[in-house]
Amino acid sequence: MSNRIVLVCGMFSSASTWTFNVVVDLLRLTTPCHVAFAAILNGETRLPTPPNGTALVLKTHGWGDPAAFLDRHPDIRCLVTIRDPRDAVVSLMQRFDYGFDHALSYAAQGAGGIVGAACQPESLLLRYENGFMDQAMTIGLIAAHLSLQPSAAEMEALFQRLRPDAVQATIVEAELKNRFPKGLPPGETADPATQWHPGHIGDRLIGKYARFLDQTRQTAVVARMAPYMAHFGYGT
Repeated sequence: MSNRIVLVCGMFSSASTWTFNVVVDLLRLTTPCHVAFAAILNGETRLPTPPNGTALVLKTHGWGDPAAFLDRHPDIRCLVTIRDPRDAVVSLMQRFDYGFDHALSYAAQGAGGIVGAACQPESLLLRYENGFMDQAMTIGLIAAHLSLQPSAAEMEALFQRLRPDAVQATIVEAELKNRFPKGLPPGETADPATQWHPGHIGDRLIGKYARFLDQTRQTAVVARMAPYMAHFGYGT
């Protein structure tokens, strides 16, 4: 069996890490799986080369030039998670203590790549505002996208392992076992195996930008993220 590549590409704070873990756990029911995070994807990106027959699950927020990367890997299977970028910016500010300009820059750098991945044939689009991460049926949707057929019991067990309280317990365990890299900014300190960050679980509020961003900052996000917002139907 040749290597299978799955890309999870998402806006910050759009449940992309939840989706990444669903993909990994589903694949590992039947297939050895190697995981990696890519800060930059472009035509020159060199992927890890796990043993033949091992799936590679790659997570990114779309920096660099993912379109060139995707051209080199036409058979890659994409899952794309999206969120209103105004809420994504607020979430970055709240969870990682980023200033507004830093949070906006972070979100904007990945927007074009997320649109590119979503335009790939047969990509699966998951919208944060629909609450997909709180619906057990999403596990089955992702499994079908990956051409997998887990049992109902396996899907339910996976869904329960990724409920907020269970994820928080996983994060605490990772902290106790020193699995978080030291000396990195808060938003870049992640468990390599799961990509969970300390303090990863946010408030999940939708539309919170109206409370936490004044009109000038809201306008700045809209101006910077206009193509992304238009493509995914986020109104201004």
